[in-house]
Amino acid sequence: MLRETPNLDWLRVFAATAATESFALAATRLGVTPGAVSQRIKALEAFLRTELFQRYPQGVRLTEAGRRYAQRVAPALDELTVATRDITASAAIQSVRVTILPALAQLWLGPRLEAFHAIEANINVEIWADAAIVDLKASNFDIAIRYGRPPFAGCDHRPLLFDELVPVASPTLMESSTLDGRGLPVGASLIADPFWENDFSDWLAATGQQAPNGLSTQTYSLYSMTVDAVRKGRGFMIGHTALVGDLIDNGELIALSGRRIPSPKQFYLLTKSDAKLSRAADAFARWILEIGSAPTSL
Repeated sequence: MLRETPNLDWLRVFAATAATESFALAATRLGVTPGAVSQRIKALEAFLRTELFQRYPQGVRLTEAGRRYAQRVAPALDELTVATRDITASAAIQSVRVTILPALAQLWLGPRLEAFHAIEANINVEIWADAAIVDLKASNFDIAIRYGRPPFAGCDHRPLLFDELVPVASPTLMESSTLDGRGLPVGASLIADPFWENDFSDWLAATGQQAPNGLSTQTYSLYSMTVDAVRKGRGFMIGHTALVGDLIDNGELIALSGRRIPSPKQFYLLTKSDAKLSRAADAFARWILEIGSAPTSL
């Protein structure tokens, strides 16, 4: 007998992708890779014999058919989620809701979450990756992880990661490039994103240098896309060590200078002032602060 409904996992991935119109952000929310998201979307499109997304070099957009389908699928999945939570409430699964910058979710937190689940199997971490600043006091989030400077209105803050700026490039680009006096590959493009568009000028100013003549810039909407382009050898970027430190350590990226400068802002964990954390939120906060790298003097 022919199946009348697609695989539930495909629908779950489709709903997350439709909500963000980004394979990368959907992958972060679901705790899988962007490739896994792409494969499931392709499987669903094959099942439906309908294109749900239009693909572009810098992202995806819902087709009209995809938009109509999402409008019906999302509420149905929400109903299933509520029904499942109701019937499994006795299992004592607790949740912690976290709002976080997308770049930090994708490049730092995401790869480490399995370690948390290994020690806290009954805690579900709900991640909302968004650059928009959420008023923590007026929201239902337990924890916010933010790049900024204290104080944070209505919030207690603790330093999470110590972040520095340093230019980086891929080994492939370095092998085929001549370096200038700054250590930068001659003729290569600067790869940047709008959120941290001043990183290069900040690094130059702090190190007393001028930008290369005729430097071209390629801009991507997400920092993770910027990192991916640099890893593929399309240019160099100013790396945030809190985000690309793992890639430098494993050799996927190379620091082009020994002159690292502290970032203008830093990463902090925020909780609501005068509000007691749930056991789940407290466990997550303790764990993430333990694996962070910020000195307590920040």
